[in-house]
Amino acid sequence: MQLMHKATVGLLLISASSLMAQSSGSITGTVVDIGGDPVANAVILATNAESKAVYKATTAAKGQFTLTQLPAGKYVLSSFTPGFNPFVRPNVEVEAGRELHLDLHFLDVQLNTLGDGREFFTAIDSGHKAPSGPTPRTADGKPDLTGVWYQRRVVDAGKPEPKPWAAKLIKERAENFGKDMPQTYCMPLGLIGNTLQMWKLVQTPALLVIMIEGELPRQVFLDGRGHPKDLNPSWLGHSIGHWEGDTLVVDTVGFNDRSWLDIQGRPHTERMHQIERYRRTDLGHMEIEITIDDPGAYERPWTTRSVADLAANEELMEYVCTENERDRAHMVGK
Repeated sequence: MQLMHKATVGLLLISASSLMAQSSGSITGTVVDIGGDPVANAVILATNAESKAVYKATTAAKGQFTLTQLPAGKYVLSSFTPGFNPFVRPNVEVEAGRELHLDLHFLDVQLNTLGDGREFFTAIDSGHKAPSGPTPRTADGKPDLTGVWYQRRVVDAGKPEPKPWAAKLIKERAENFGKDMPQTYCMPLGLIGNTLQMWKLVQTPALLVIMIEGELPRQVFLDGRGHPKDLNPSWLGHSIGHWEGDTLVVDTVGFNDRSWLDIQGRPHTERMHQIERYRRTDLGHMEIEITIDDPGAYERPWTTRSVADLAANEELMEYVCTENERDRAHMVGK
């Protein structure tokens, strides 16, 4: 009886595997860079358009990848590999019982130019050795966020759901290779788009000053004041902060609509309300959470999460975007 039971279970497992193979498909291919060389260790994500289930594969040394057991349907292929522009390919059709072969071409950030190419951006997205020790505190017992910090590393980009007009604009900006990105004209980046430069915090009981290389300095008022009633829309808005335990919560309103939220070209409106949460977990590490609530551009609020390492022996450099600027003439788009 036990032997018959085992045999029955075995047959059921074989049948289930066979049915799964017949109702699912796969995607295989190779990833190469702008020069045609293979890209290793790139994470390829396949998101089912209907179920939102995500399937993952990592490229091998020669750039090969395989995504298996994908239920038949449409998928969005994506990859956010350090050193490369974000890769997104929608409407990838997977058929049951068939293997789809796709060769993917990743575009190196800055076309992999010397000094600010792939290695530079890979270093930004990599962790840094940071000093160890307890979280420093001010005289009143609050965590002291003061210090120079390496570039933020995004660990969760969130799931923004743009309204139709915003989705159309994001698509147009991607197809135009970000030609009109504000920084092309030496304009400020959005508050969540500033992940490329080092930044510095200076904290006092009444004020937090945030400085980023090449960007406008920012004030966060900690003295209990509210937002002005007649705000004039600006690039950085008006920021006030308060403490919730060991987390500094920053509330910002009063933005203009000229900045991009990120390099993907996500727009926003003047209705945007931004909540940031800063938590210094120990001497050398910071966690940052940013929630965007913009009913004019997105269906519902969404949150990004990032981390930063203390740059204990570094200082901000002077950087003027318009000085010796030679890039704009080459930003031709389509």
